[in-house]
Amino acid sequence: MTTDPLIAASLLGTSRLAALPPPPDAALEASWQAIPMDNPAAAVLQALGLMRAMRRAGGRTLESSAGGDECPAEEQAYLPTLAVESLLRLLRGEFPEILPEWLRLASASSSILRGRALPELLQAATRNQAIRPSIRRLVGERGLWIARRHREFSWLLEDAAVADDAWSVGQPAERLAWLRQTRTAKPELAAETIASHWAQEEGGFRESILRLIAPQPLACDEAWLESLALKDRRQVVRDLAAAALSNIESSAFRKRAIVRLQGCVKLERGSILVTPPAVFDPTWAADGLKEKPPQGSGERAWWLRQIIALVPLDAWPAIFHVSAADLFASTLDPDWKTELAAGWIDSARSSPAHALAEHFVPFLVKLSSWPAASGISLGALLMLLLAPLVPAARFGILDKIARELPPALALDLLASVAESPPPGSGSAILAVLDVALANPSTPLVRPQARALAICVPADAIQQRLEALSRLPQLSSVAEEFATTLEFRRSLLSHFASP
Repeated sequence: MTTDPLIAASLLGTSRLAALPPPPDAALEASWQAIPMDNPAAAVLQALGLMRAMRRAGGRTLESSAGGDECPAEEQAYLPTLAVESLLRLLRGEFPEILPEWLRLASASSSILRGRALPELLQAATRNQAIRPSIRRLVGERGLWIARRHREFSWLLEDAAVADDAWSVGQPAERLAWLRQTRTAKPELAAETIASHWAQEEGGFRESILRLIAPQPLACDEAWLESLALKDRRQVVRDLAAAALSNIESSAFRKRAIVRLQGCVKLERGSILVTPPAVFDPTWAADGLKEKPPQGSGERAWWLRQIIALVPLDAWPAIFHVSAADLFASTLDPDWKTELAAGWIDSARSSPAHALAEHFVPFLVKLSSWPAASGISLGALLMLLLAPLVPAARFGILDKIARELPPALALDLLASVAESPPPGSGSAILAVLDVALANPSTPLVRPQARALAICVPADAIQQRLEALSRLPQLSSVAEEFATTLEFRRSLLSHFASP
């Protein structure tokens, strides 16, 4: 028979229950007393819910505190109460677009989150992978303690310190954490471990390995990438392996790709001249090139596009002995300019960090016709290329292209950035925003207005609010923008130094 009085009441019936038993922990006293007793069954359920929330957040009620696995003590200071309250508002649906900024401010404070807010934050990050890196710095020992006991939060362990045997016995997230850390300390051991276990891994985990490796491959990864990953049965793994091998400067794969490119493309006196291959070399298939073109594309055009795509854009200047600026200012072969542009776009999609965004983005914006076969829109590609950049570089590009884009696209890009520009940048793109807000007919939606409000620098919030108050007519979207700015102003004060 259970000794928990709440469980006992549930089993025996609550119709005669006049009052709840004492709370199992003093921390629950106030909430416990606030539970109404007009419906005893509902009161018991609320009390059980409070106990469950406390335990899930890593707390231990008094009756369960003897023995067991304790959460390690925290060594960092806790975030201010007002900051936590604003977080809970964000997590419950108010101004959700501001959550990344809250996370940046909280991370910069070097403080951690109190346990009561951890479950909601972890659930939000389980749904939204983009916010996970910031969260790992905020959850402290209690967050890791929770993650080890709830598989849905196991992603939190990917950057945590792990045991030496984590690769053999850990959860997938812990195995990736081991791999990430071992690649830093002992890269050769990491490569050998991947190779020796490759055949036994599930397809999804092999893909996870490649997504970890592909952006920054090491020379010691070449052997297993070439012999195993490039021959994997899953297309996505093969594509990631090809991108990784292309980004290893000394790899045989990259050298073969450059030889193929040089056989098709020449740069002479500011013009890029193209001679597509006349036949498909069967040996190319081992590097991932496909002989049969998709419907609507000719064979030679298809082969050319793939050959171009396998060479990272940041390798082109050295191959053709030109600067990046001169490369993208070159005249494209009129007979093959569509294939050239499509190949460059494919290369940028597979390796955004190697796409020379500062020079390639202005080239894309000036294209007279967009290659429809590229499978991606201009806006989506620009967002992909801006994402890996540091804020100063990102806003430098946005300022350069702001006046060349349709206002709607410029605002889409700014909203996707969702952070304010560093000092000295962002003036041109923010000017587009100011014009749009002053025009009641600007086609914006409320979530976009909230995202755009995040892009206003903290020291310019008051100025923007005053400018909006002087407008003769304020659209509902502009009102949403102003309300978001007001919330941001309040939120920033929660993190201000005393």
